Amino acid sequence: MNYFFKSLCVMTIFSLVLTLVYSVMRGEGLLWNAYGLFLLITLALTSVASVIGSRYRKLDISYLVLSSIGLFSVMLINTIVSLNPTNQASTSVVSTIIVLLLLVGGVVITSAPQLHTLNFRNSTLKAYKRRRYNKKEIARKGLLILLGLFLLIGVLMAYVLVTSTSSGLAEVAISQYSLFYSFIFLNVTGLFLKLSKTKKQSLLRYTVSGLGMGLFMVFALPFLSIPSLLNEAEDNYTEAFGNEWKTYGETVPYFRESPISLPAYIFGNESDNYTLTEDVLYYEGTDGVDDGLELRFDVYTPLEDSEELPGEGAVLIRIHGGGWDTGGKGAGNFAQMNKYFAAQGYVVFDVQYGLNDQDQFVEFAEVQEEVAGPFSIDDMVRHLGIFTTYLADHHEEYGADIDSVFISGGSAGGHLGNALGLSGNRYEDSIDSRLTVSGVIPFYPANGLAQYRDLDGEEGLVDPAVLVDENSPPALIYQGDKDAIVDPRVAELFRDAYLEQGNTESAIIWMPYGAHGSDLYFSGFYNQTFIYYMERFMYQYR
Repeated sequence: MNYFFKSLCVMTIFSLVLTLVYSVMRGEGLLWNAYGLFLLITLALTSVASVIGSRYRKLDISYLVLSSIGLFSVMLINTIVSLNPTNQASTSVVSTIIVLLLLVGGVVITSAPQLHTLNFRNSTLKAYKRRRYNKKEIARKGLLILLGLFLLIGVLMAYVLVTSTSSGLAEVAISQYSLFYSFIFLNVTGLFLKLSKTKKQSLLRYTVSGLGMGLFMVFALPFLSIPSLLNEAEDNYTEAFGNEWKTYGETVPYFRESPISLPAYIFGNESDNYTLTEDVLYYEGTDGVDDGLELRFDVYTPLEDSEELPGEGAVLIRIHGGGWDTGGKGAGNFAQMNKYFAAQGYVVFDVQYGLNDQDQFVEFAEVQEEVAGPFSIDDMVRHLGIFTTYLADHHEEYGADIDSVFISGGSAGGHLGNALGLSGNRYEDSIDSRLTVSGVIPFYPANGLAQYRDLDGEEGLVDPAVLVDENSPPALIYQGDKDAIVDPRVAELFRDAYLEQGNTESAIIWMPYGAHGSDLYFSGFYNQTFIYYMERFMYQYR
């Protein structure tokens, strides 16, 4: 046992040194991924070592508590700074400090190997026989109950992860963060075992141990499925768009070196330089259904000369989701996506449109009065069309190339993006004819689903698959295969519409165990992979 602790101590020190190096010179590629895997293994083994027990029981318990809270904090902090449009870095030094502190704690634990805590009969059992129902004992039992309930919540979350069971918006917070949950529930299991005073051979300890290991493995499934994700993504992209993209990694220095970066999953993805202008008014309604409507956009532009960057001033229009009656630009539209492509030389417009004022899809979400009204799908597409006219009139102010325009959005925004991008030949009040749509990039598009929200509109605008023809712009589609809000079949039908029209330029990047909104965590495995192909897709067709 001492050999295990000594070996783990060396591993932890090595991980600590590498983490310090990575914090100074972040990078991608095979070697950094090897470091990321090594770090994950080290953290997992340190949790196991805490359960086995060093000579300081309180230290073991403290580590398990702080590791659980720390990893959850890293997950939360990374997400918040990523969603903040004005956070130029999109990463936080706090996340790095937390991981470093966990590694320091691991060094302390593994350098103080267990001496007597495994002598259960001579210590713990005697304490068990002598225990009194004092305040500490009541607190201990209360904590055990809370930890048990937390493990049961983990079971429900694991069930949602591996099935397509609807859990509402809760599913958004599961699959993309699953690797964090693996470690958190491992630590919670360890805490339960450390606080429990039952015999080591008891059924309860065996049950909790098995449950903890089961949760650890189930929440690791998205991580373990990365090889199949990458293989299928490459095959689907190549089948639709050819082999040209494979050379971009060598010729375009600004692109991601690999689809996955394990350290980035833990510490977040840094943003490069961009400029942000917020709340530009592009439409103010004065009569009819639009009376009182005020619509704005944010624009993200490259800080450097865009001619030297891959985007070369091409336009990316981003449309937020939210069930056609909720949501907004900025943080509500996953702002780091805007930052990322602005830094690559694209001019990115994050655009509002009129929201229907019926019962909200997300009941607790606040919706600004000036963007809400009795709007149909036709009205929403018309509003976005008004923006495209504004863009056509003012594109020179932003250095935007309207001869190369990409339209993207998630869920309801993916549906509206498809409708806007494909409607030019059929609907006059849609996209301005001066814009050239180079591609559509929908994320789990809610094509045809507006009827279930009692929203009407022209058939082709409600279900953009009807608009597809042999000349439709290419489509790159993001879809989680466990999406319980937008059936994955919707994305398949959209791709099939292309194939039925003899248009082969459409591909779905499938995300195994991916739920609705599984691109919220910009540094998640799903979003990293999609960004890898999205940047190549836009470069190929800009």
